[in-house]
Amino acid sequence: MRVCSHSAIEIATIQTKFTPSGLRDKGDIKAVLCESMQKLGLFLFIVSFLPWLAVFFVVPFLPLDITQKTTLSFVLAVGAEVCFWISVLLLGKEVVTKYRRYLHPRYLWKKIRNFNRR
Repeated sequence: MRVCSHSAIEIATIQTKFTPSGLRDKGDIKAVLCESMQKLGLFLFIVSFLPWLAVFFVVPFLPLDITQKTTLSFVLAVGAEVCFWISVLLLGKEVVTKYRRYLHPRYLWKKIRNFNRR
């Protein structure tokens, strides 16, 4: 389920047309809104990985009790998942699976190995 279609995003790249009164057409406003929703979705997708990094690399070293660390880790994990699923709703499943494939550790390791061979 995607909020915007690809044709609306393509419309956003075309110069906006103004009506004689100086206002934008409804189609142009929809295209600009669609583009901003896509940018918000990409931002949330990237932000959804940051709490997981904090859970693994920051929280264990904080001077907190074990219950406080557990609570903080839980809150960060839930926040990360909420950001991720909102980005899925905004971007669509196809876009998210494409970016997840590029961020998969096996794919990244293969790219690093091929880069070192050059």
